[in-house]
Amino acid sequence: MTPASSVLLLTTLTGFGYGLLAWLGVFASARALPASPWFVPVAVVIGLAFASAGLLASTLHLGRPERAWRAFSQWRSSWLSREGVASMLTYPPAMAFAALWWLMGPGAIATRAVGLLAAILGMVTVFCTAMIYASLKPIRQWHNRHTAPDYLIFALFSGAVLLAALLGMWFGHVLIAGIVAVIAALIGAGAKLAYWRFIDAQSPLATLASATGLANFGMVKPLDQPHFTENYILREMGYQIARKHAARLRRIVLIMAFLLPALLALIATFGVLPAIAAPLAVVLAGAGLFIERWLFFAEATHVSALYYGRAA
Repeated sequence: MTPASSVLLLTTLTGFGYGLLAWLGVFASARALPASPWFVPVAVVIGLAFASAGLLASTLHLGRPERAWRAFSQWRSSWLSREGVASMLTYPPAMAFAALWWLMGPGAIATRAVGLLAAILGMVTVFCTAMIYASLKPIRQWHNRHTAPDYLIFALFSGAVLLAALLGMWFGHVLIAGIVAVIAALIGAGAKLAYWRFIDAQSPLATLASATGLANFGMVKPLDQPHFTENYILREMGYQIARKHAARLRRIVLIMAFLLPALLALIATFGVLPAIAAPLAVVLAGAGLFIERWLFFAEATHVSALYYGRAA
């Protein structure tokens, strides 16, 4: 599939935003955040800013962006619509969480309850985003048991790194958020490796012989190409990336998105320049996850490409 920059921004930025909201809610419920009256309100605004930027970026690839609101009406059958509805439902409790933290303090039951609600809705939104791709049966690299859990893991990882960075810059220490970021980074790296092993070993969904119903006659080859010029299917669904480039990008993803942020988060946890190490971890994680999202789309193959002599 051709990677669209707008969708790459959507899946990367919303992961940071909703992941941060999730950890804020969890940490607040466990009373593991500093009792500063301004920290959580500012952090919530930052999380919503990341999420909003991603959601707005997603409209850039629409032919008629002004009609995007119509997607909300199809929530009974469309994961895209459910994503939009869930994202909107997250805003009120997130803003209420920030307001209650400032007005009633971190110890209030209402503050912690609303924070958990915002955390849950944020993760529900990420899950809906993941299911947009996991529900597409013609694309084997997406329609599998790894896609949805990976989206959730990467959101929690990026949110933990962002929370550690905010704590490091605000208070000069990252508390337990640094350890959480390290653990989440290692889990994310393991999940990504498992995903790559799965798609590399997975058999194609179909062959040209099975797609044409001629499998009993042996190997099937097209006599001529369906089209001699570029068309929509080749442009949007027939994108190819060389194996050597994919292998190189996979190594870059593991190092930049997970291993280096984990190392920096660990350094920040031990109190070594946390105001520098933790934000640098966010920058590397963001760049690495953006490449990971690009590779997630670039390696996906649609079964329609079979008719153009390409494997699916």
